[in-house]
Amino acid sequence: MNLSPTRPPLWLLIAWGIAALVLVLRAGLYPAAMTGDEIWFTESAYQFIATGTPKRLIHPDLVGSATADFLPPVIMLLQAASLAVFGVSAQAVGLPSVVLMLLASTLVYTVARRAGAGPTAAGLAALSVFAAQTILRGALYVRYEGAVLAAFFGFLALVPVPGTLAAVGRGALVGIAGLAYYPTAPFVGLAALLIETGALRVFPTRPSLRTLPGTALGFLIAAAPFLLYVGRYPQEFAAQILSNGAQNYGTAELLHRFADAAFWQGQRETLPETLALILGLVGTLLLPGKRAWAGAIALVALPALIFPFNPRLLGVAVALLLCLIAVWASQPGPLKRLAHLGLAAGTLGGVAMLALMGTVGLLQADGRDGAALGPLLKPYLTAPGPIAADQRAWLALRRDFPEREFLHALPSWAPPQVSVFEPAALRDPNFRVTYALVQTEIAEATLARAPALAHARADGRLVPLARLVLPVRPLPLAKAVPFDLTLYGPPR
Repeated sequence: MNLSPTRPPLWLLIAWGIAALVLVLRAGLYPAAMTGDEIWFTESAYQFIATGTPKRLIHPDLVGSATADFLPPVIMLLQAASLAVFGVSAQAVGLPSVVLMLLASTLVYTVARRAGAGPTAAGLAALSVFAAQTILRGALYVRYEGAVLAAFFGFLALVPVPGTLAAVGRGALVGIAGLAYYPTAPFVGLAALLIETGALRVFPTRPSLRTLPGTALGFLIAAAPFLLYVGRYPQEFAAQILSNGAQNYGTAELLHRFADAAFWQGQRETLPETLALILGLVGTLLLPGKRAWAGAIALVALPALIFPFNPRLLGVAVALLLCLIAVWASQPGPLKRLAHLGLAAGTLGGVAMLALMGTVGLLQADGRDGAALGPLLKPYLTAPGPIAADQRAWLALRRDFPEREFLHALPSWAPPQVSVFEPAALRDPNFRVTYALVQTEIAEATLARAPALAHARADGRLVPLARLVLPVRPLPLAKAVPFDLTLYGPPR
């Protein structure tokens, strides 16, 4: 099979080059500034380089995270490779996310072309990736959804490629997609199996069933190191993943809150993509020949219905929809004109997002670099003892104070699936913390949440010492101050 027609046109290569410059400029401006578990992977990677075992010493919790970390390992390994090459810096933390975002765009182009889209339509779909908030947020932050998308679309790109070697590659990429995020693993795995066996035909050709052993071999090659790791730390795996998942993940939040206006108010940025997915599924069911796409999109979107809702869980489904829209725009049919409008809107949105990110990178870099906190902290951190800190301080503490004991003070709003990783010492009111560095907006609530910090605050051992704010030039669409922390410590 001649696969050369998937070679991108010159204008798209230039666009990708510009996007790469913007993303590299932006790299590192957000890691450790976002909420959630972004920096946890970096801590695990940092300890992996130092000790040979992925673990999070900032989380000496009751489920063994300081012994062995069982967060999905793919992002940790990417972080470890970047830190090993570039050192502990904001740019090193952000670089894997840049690579994943560019991979998402290039793979959407490749998959769309191999599914029958023309080069212009596929190129516009690839640029629309930069407008899709469900994809952008999952890939640009230090998170797992971008790795799931890249690995699964890598699998799709190889589906039309004949031969055993391609089959081994497909199997390995499915394994990597599963290890990138456990909750989505069964769904992307089932979608891949149905596509591999021809039950879902999203391409004009399907793999030969004779290559299935090669696909299975590739999957085992990818999964074997992780299985050995689980065998070495079975108790930690059971506590962190099996028990936590059973207790806190099967909430079906989207179904329970579907009629809740307040819920959708919080998702307004990704609501257009959610509506587009629904309309796209309806379109595929009504048109003959595209129902396999409906099956694939529905399968990979199911995690958003089952688990605590996060729009990033829809990223793979949105990327598949972009490929399908590109196909519709390239072939005769009732949806061709509508597909053209959708691609034009997506491309304009992508250009706008790249312009915004480039502007943020140029004008707000000083106020979004977590490493800049280090010099501000040095005059205050004079007494020995542990510091409980928001994850925004990770980069500064690990780079400039690597010898200090650092415990992650979870924010006041931490959900149950995150709270399980709270350091056990902070749950003990008798544990003595020397300093606390927390987000100013929720500082007192965060201290009140942890018994050790609440007790120290109540008896006067933790008093406000300084408010540390990195300068941020206000922008119309990026006014947030990501680093606004208050340092508490012993009275001076």
